[in-house]
Amino acid sequence: MDKTGNSAAGEIALMPGIVQNLTEKWTYPENMPDSMVFDLWKDEKIIGQAAFKSIRWFNRKAELSLFIHPDYQQKKIGFKVMEAMISHAFNHLNLHRLEAEIIDYNPAAIRLVEKLGFVYEGRLREARYFDGEYYDILRYGLLRSDYRKNH
Repeated sequence: MDKTGNSAAGEIALMPGIVQNLTEKWTYPENMPDSMVFDLWKDEKIIGQAAFKSIRWFNRKAELSLFIHPDYQQKKIGFKVMEAMISHAFNHLNLHRLEAEIIDYNPAAIRLVEKLGFVYEGRLREARYFDGEYYDILRYGLLRSDYRKNH
């Protein structure tokens, strides 16, 4: 607030040319989450994590993330978790779009998102540095309308 008690946000709201270029996040009520993280348990042990990241409520989109401990990979757990996350996103959170980023050295993750109906949308060249090398990040998207056609 300035000396007169006016808020900067109120002033910005009067300038639509500026507002359209700002992130929507500043307009959310204080307690709106921008992520939701779910621990995955098996035999009383955490085996991974699934998350909705970078949630944008006005645009109704989020990035979907999944990690499963290597000892529990290749057991269809990832597929079941991702199916449940996608269903929750579209049927309960009222999201319109999900996004996923896959590092190009992870062909199993690429197969998983494609099997779930995600569409390849682009490549971020050499955007991930790991173990002394740069790797591309592959961007995938899934729209609620595409999901509904297949379910």
